[in-house]
Amino acid sequence: MGYRISSNDTYADIYEEFIDLYNEGLEVPEITQKLIDENQDTINTPEDASNFWFAIANGQWECKALDIEILSKVETIIQSGEDLRVWKQLDASEKDLKAREKVLNKFLLKLQSVKDKPRKRTKKKLYDSIFKKGDCLIYKMDNGNYGGAFVLSEEKESLIGINIIAITINKSERPTIEDFKVAHVYIKRLNGIYFGKGKKQKWIDQPQIGGFYAISYKNNELEIEVIGQLPIYYEYKRKADNLNIGFGWLFIQPSLCEIKIKKYFHYGLQII
Repeated sequence: MGYRISSNDTYADIYEEFIDLYNEGLEVPEITQKLIDENQDTINTPEDASNFWFAIANGQWECKALDIEILSKVETIIQSGEDLRVWKQLDASEKDLKAREKVLNKFLLKLQSVKDKPRKRTKKKLYDSIFKKGDCLIYKMDNGNYGGAFVLSEEKESLIGINIIAITINKSERPTIEDFKVAHVYIKRLNGIYFGKGKKQKWIDQPQIGGFYAISYKNNELEIEVIGQLPIYYEYKRKADNLNIGFGWLFIQPSLCEIKIKKYFHYGLQII
């Protein structure tokens, strides 16, 4: 286990949530009470409790609003050796115990000091996905052909703005909406995966459907044109077992005929 205060998962999760709520505009007492109310199991678990209070205390200190009762609780945990006893029960080595003790004392000294200025609230930037659900996209590929892709989903005000997009068309002539109506999703056959004692090769057919992110769209040099829309009547949701992955925007540019690909299923029947 990591001996630093921030190395613990419980600490990291609580502290991150504390700062997120602070950035959303909540006041420190409100944040503190909310996290206490929602994490009673953690507070009542000996191996997690100390790290919970450390996260609360550090969050308050960062915002220059450290409550005297929280500081007193942390002082008791550290000065009584309560945290170190938990570490001993978890079979920490003597070396790690000494390192942990040093870190705890340094952490307590920081909390007992007065921060110059409260942490500045930072609003997270949110993104809308680039394209609309149902958009039919065309673009030029490396081989001179036109590629086509169909937008299955969109997002509003998310952290990265994902479009789920299916790659569907590869033809020499400029595609039309009619081409999209009869298009199929392409798949790539992957190999090199082995399993079992006999190490048999397992081929996987991966539908070329993936997430394309608004946060990285400005970095691509591909000219993508929306030539129209087709209706989608059902919500497209990715499943853990269908091998959907995240793609970079330039992924759709290389010639489909240069990699082993075959048509998979008609998205009008199977996906929407």
